Amino acid sequence: MTHTFIGKFFLIIGPSGVGKGSIISAIKKDWKDKNFLFPITATTRTPREGEIQNKDYIFMTKDEFETGLKNNAFIEHAIVHNIHYYGLPKKEIFSALQSGKNVIRELDIQGLWNLQKILPKENLFSLFIMPPSLASLEKRIRGRSTLPEEEIQRRLETAKKEILHAKECDAIITSYDGKLKEAIIDTKNRILLELTK
Repeated sequence: MTHTFIGKFFLIIGPSGVGKGSIISAIKKDWKDKNFLFPITATTRTPREGEIQNKDYIFMTKDEFETGLKNNAFIEHAIVHNIHYYGLPKKEIFSALQSGKNVIRELDIQGLWNLQKILPKENLFSLFIMPPSLASLEKRIRGRSTLPEEEIQRRLETAKKEILHAKECDAIITSYDGKLKEAIIDTKNRILLELTK
């Protein structure tokens, strides 16, 4: 089945701890009246404290998720850290793009590769949020949580691999230490520039 898309899917990519979530939250708040969809990811992981169903994530059982996979219900999906399924439900996103809405969502590099297979190039734009250095990223990861050392090391190893693929994205924005506001402005400007084309 062929779909005609009018809107653009803006993909925000970058290693854990770089500030992707904060950037998207700020854009969502500032652009709540604009023509953007911020789709919610489905996941099989358990909710963290304070997380709300259908607001932060669509929390699903493994059986529910796997039924969705069989029914081709996700625009993309991945198994993160070899444990939990994450995926973007297809219906809402396709409807938004077809109606001319633009979509903004955080995904990993694997998500970009999956989307490149199913969305036309002109409807997909990827931005990689880059830390100024791995040392800076490690400091951020350690400073914001009480993760076990093994998990911190795993995230840093994953970050090194992701950074190697940064040039596959359409744009790279560096999120400097203490300059989140600037990274938000840079990301917004790059999205707006792309929409004028």
